[in-house]
Amino acid sequence: MSALPLRELDAHTASASLESLGFRGLEALCRDSAAVHAPERSLGRDPRCDLPIAYSEARRHRLGATGCVVCDAKTCPAADVAVLPGDDRAWLTPNFYPVAYPFPDAAALAATSALHGLHLVQWSSLRHDGGLIGAEAGTAAAIFGQLARAEEWLLHHADAQYPDSGGGHRGHVGLIKNRGRTVGGSVEHDHQQVLLSNLPFAEPPATRGLRTALLAQARPELEVERLDGVRTLVPAFMRRPLHAFIVPEGDDAGWLHHLQPARLDALALAVARLTLATSALMAGSGREPAWNLVCHTGEGCGPILELRPYTQPLGGYEHLGLYICEETPATSAGRLRAALPRSQ
Repeated sequence: MSALPLRELDAHTASASLESLGFRGLEALCRDSAAVHAPERSLGRDPRCDLPIAYSEARRHRLGATGCVVCDAKTCPAADVAVLPGDDRAWLTPNFYPVAYPFPDAAALAATSALHGLHLVQWSSLRHDGGLIGAEAGTAAAIFGQLARAEEWLLHHADAQYPDSGGGHRGHVGLIKNRGRTVGGSVEHDHQQVLLSNLPFAEPPATRGLRTALLAQARPELEVERLDGVRTLVPAFMRRPLHAFIVPEGDDAGWLHHLQPARLDALALAVARLTLATSALMAGSGREPAWNLVCHTGEGCGPILELRPYTQPLGGYEHLGLYICEETPATSAGRLRAALPRSQ
């Protein structure tokens, strides 16, 4: 199986840490690395729900790449590098096809609907078959540790071009993971995405109180597993087969970087195990493993992680708001429990 040689990563590293690079340095690195694929400045807005729509014609080309851009050392320069067990590495780079971009005149655009920000990728292994999915506890913890540090650093170091978002933070950070071309995963090499935006995301306000509701509804037949105060659950309101949440117990922390280290490590391991089980079940049924993992953060939001698998296409009545799911929550939870790896 292919891999990126460590010497190639070292040669293509702009900075070993975000701290040494600095916020201005990270802006410059993102600007220089992704200028050719910068998105449009302005957003569309759906008047029915005020949903923002970003436009980027350049992103249509991202699915056409052949080979592995990571193993072939064709990614943007590294901005932060974390050591993983087994002499492996995880590292952050600018996203070559950004959704948000650090426009030089962002301050002048502050009063408009322009989308301004930094879009990063976390590559989670030198090896093409490595990464977060199915990772052992130590590896998963180190990967999530870097994610949490990046979240904290961006929220605490963003400058006045980003609005005050409370809690000593500026701007808004969104964390996601995609697998499968069907749901936008254009690169197979394992990775996560980090986006610092001047505009808030739509879902976090809607998820306030969701953690409490999920735990209150967590009947035994809907629980997939419990790891050191972190519960993996299929919701009673499951929209698609294998739809699941990972929910920390205890007091609301809001953000990944506010979780206690042991709870963050358990969350990371739960992600590694759930993503492996979901991918195995989808592959076993002859489907492409295709899912999105979304991290809901903010005051009253947990954080909680939501895995949304593409196990069923969207039907016509669903566009009118009536969802139809081809499996019950209890059946999905049972299948996920059976598919979890046996060792932790």
